[in-house]
Amino acid sequence: MGFSKRFRGVSLRVVAVLLVCLAIGSVIAYVFVTVKFPVNVEEPLSVVDYPNFLELFPNMTQSFNITINNAAPVNYLVALNFSLNDTVYQESYVTFSHEIYTVIPGPNSVPANITVAPDAPPAQFEVEVTLNRVSAAWSIFDYTFSWGSDAQHITNGTLAMMLNFTLTNDSLLMTVQVNDTTLSSYSYLGVVFDREFDGFHVGDQGYLLTSDNRQKNGVQTRLSECWALTDIEIHPPRPSPWHYCTFNNETGYTFHINFPRSVLPEKSAHPADQYGQVQRVHVDYGLGPGAFVEVEFSFEDFRG
Repeated sequence: MGFSKRFRGVSLRVVAVLLVCLAIGSVIAYVFVTVKFPVNVEEPLSVVDYPNFLELFPNMTQSFNITINNAAPVNYLVALNFSLNDTVYQESYVTFSHEIYTVIPGPNSVPANITVAPDAPPAQFEVEVTLNRVSAAWSIFDYTFSWGSDAQHITNGTLAMMLNFTLTNDSLLMTVQVNDTTLSSYSYLGVVFDREFDGFHVGDQGYLLTSDNRQKNGVQTRLSECWALTDIEIHPPRPSPWHYCTFNNETGYTFHINFPRSVLPEKSAHPADQYGQVQRVHVDYGLGPGAFVEVEFSFEDFRG
C-alpha cells in the first residue's frame, strides 16, 4: 500500500513536468517562426542637367550649374567630384571648385566653376562628374589647437608665426599668421607632415602656398638641405580654390590652408598615438626674412 502511494505521487509529478515542457516547447516553436521579404536600397541622386559645352581661355575661371535630382523625401549632403579624361592636363593646368551642397527633395541646381592656369596650352577634353553623398556627421568633429609665439619662445621685434589647427571629419584646417609686413608675391608658406614619425628628412614631400594665392602641390616641393621648402616646378603655380592668403600692412600675412584628412597618418608610429590624431608638422615661411617651426601635438589633448 505504501509503495503504491509513492508511485502514484511520482506519476503525478512526472505528468506535471511533461505538461510544463510541452507548454514551453509550444512557446519556443511559436517564437522561432520567421518570414522573409525583399528590401531594396536605391540610389536617390542623379544628374539630370549639365552644360553641353564650355569654352575657356588660359587664366580664366568659368562658372556653370549642375542639376541634381533627389528622388528621396529627405535631404542629403553632396560633394561633386570633377575629373578630366586627361589627368596629366588636369594636374598641371585645371582646378575645379570643391563644395558640399545640401540637396533637398526634387531637382536642385548647384553652382560650380573651373579655373584654367595662365600657361595652359590649347586642348580638348571631356569632364566627368561624380556625386558623393557625405555623412551629416562631418561637421560635428571639430577640435582646435593654437600654437603661438609664446610657445615658440620668440622675442619681440623678431619674425613670429601663430599657428592654428582645426581638425574636422573631412579636413585639417591651418591658419598661419606671419608678422612680416613687407608685401611680396614671392613669399610663401610651406608645410611638411612627418607621416612615418621618423623625423624630417631632406627630400620629404611638402605643400606650398604662395602669397599671391597660388598653390604648389606636394610633388612639386621638397625639403632642401637648409630645411626650407624649395620650389622645383618650372611652370607657374595655379590658383587654388581651397587655399588663400591675405595681407595687412600692420599685421602681415595670414595663410589659410585646407588639407584633406588623407594627408594625415591614419595611425602613426608615435607611441602615444592610438587614433591617428598625433601630428608632427614642419611649417616653413620663406622668401621674406625666412623662418620655420616644427611642432608635435595631439588633438586628443584638446577635446575639453
